[in-house]
Amino acid sequence: MKLGLAAFLTLLPVGVTSFHLPTYSTSSTTSSRSSSSSSSTQLYQFGTLGFDTANLYSRSEEEQIKSRNEIMSYLSKLASSSPPVVLRQHLGNTVVISGFNPEEPASQEILAFLNNEFSPHLSNTFSKIVAHVDDVKMGKKRLISRSARYTGLLDKLDFSQSESSGALPTLAQLEGVSSWVAHVDGGALSKVEEIMAVAEQAESVKNVAILVSGAQNVKGEELKQVEDMMKSKATTFQYTLVVVPEWNDEPEAITAFGIVNVTDVVDETPFGEGAAASFSREESLRIITEALAIDKAAGKCVVATAAPDAKSVESMLVQGMREIGFDRLQEVEHMITRGVKGYNDMLSTEKEGQAWEKAPEPTDEEKAFAAASKEEKMTLLRQQKQDVEKENELKSLAREWAKREFLRKSLKRRIPISEEEFIEIVWDRAMFEADLKYRTMSGLAVNESEERAKFKEEQKARKAAAYKKEQDRWNSMTTEDVEPTEQTTVTFGGGM
Repeated sequence: MKLGLAAFLTLLPVGVTSFHLPTYSTSSTTSSRSSSSSSSTQLYQFGTLGFDTANLYSRSEEEQIKSRNEIMSYLSKLASSSPPVVLRQHLGNTVVISGFNPEEPASQEILAFLNNEFSPHLSNTFSKIVAHVDDVKMGKKRLISRSARYTGLLDKLDFSQSESSGALPTLAQLEGVSSWVAHVDGGALSKVEEIMAVAEQAESVKNVAILVSGAQNVKGEELKQVEDMMKSKATTFQYTLVVVPEWNDEPEAITAFGIVNVTDVVDETPFGEGAAASFSREESLRIITEALAIDKAAGKCVVATAAPDAKSVESMLVQGMREIGFDRLQEVEHMITRGVKGYNDMLSTEKEGQAWEKAPEPTDEEKAFAAASKEEKMTLLRQQKQDVEKENELKSLAREWAKREFLRKSLKRRIPISEEEFIEIVWDRAMFEADLKYRTMSGLAVNESEERAKFKEEQKARKAAAYKKEQDRWNSMTTEDVEPTEQTTVTFGGGM
């Protein structure tokens, strides 16, 4: 009769605290234990991961990882060597938007992009934004919202009414307008020629950015004809054309995108089918507004497509730029001026230059060291870009606080200095308030009362030091410094 361990323990008399179980030393038990011991020992023989990393990825996954690492290395070199984005010189301070229906979300989104506080190259440039609509009353009802008041858009926004439904602005309405963002829906490329003709006649217009949506059925040959037309008609202004398929409601920066110059389009149907046959509305508006400001985007006619496949080069390029710390302006400039074609050209150049000599394969130690160095460089680049972004945001918050303070004080009594002079005087206080607000919004610890008391003490100490320095300067001055000797030389004029 065999008893289990639990049953055996229940049969023990009360008070028994120790016992001996019989032991068996058969060859099968010994062999099973030794094999179990060897297998458990073998489990921890492969580095720090605790398991054998050989054949961990399939061949296709290894190729994808290799491609991604090459792209990250390529982008890191660009980030460290590329100059800042050059902006167009003649954007002016007035921009008009046309082709946007106030009853659709695109009209509010385009205004938000042009007045975005995180895009100072646009929001600080344009002091007046004119919405050209079919019905001014409806436009004001839809576009003047609470957010327009809070963001300062209300101070910039103006309206002009078209002479007929869908009509372009007249020359009189374009007078004084320096930049123009035009939207053409339904892939109506014939409308582009009308826009070019009006812009050519408007003396003040220097920049035109045209966004064509719903162009999923447009042929590649039609796009090339439009590009030739734009090159021949634009003599007094710079232009940028962006063509996208049907819009979808996906927010910006969710799906990666690819941009191809019209001259490089080889397919008869550039947009293909499936997910790539539609494009994020917000993303297209972001691209066209950033392209309006980018100097290298002038004269470009491009096609933008979605890149939902994470294995595609477009997706790896865009995601890599976002990981490294490219802002949206840099991202759009890179995709318009280089994109996938620039990356492939770089690979071809490297292959041609190195075809005569094959470099030795690096050792595991060299690979590990290179990976660590690359990670450190990328971390440093990210930190530098984050520091610059933080500094810019702090300055923006500081200016907002100083402007509000100037308005508050000027409502109480007249201030005998300009707003800019006031901002310069209170700049230290403004930066202090901006830092408090930034850390509060970021969820960081803030001891406001203690920090304000410390700031006041520091300001008193600086004021006292400045007063002492000025007092010493006055005490060291002589009579000649205060009252310089008069000129006693008499000069007689000639010809008298």
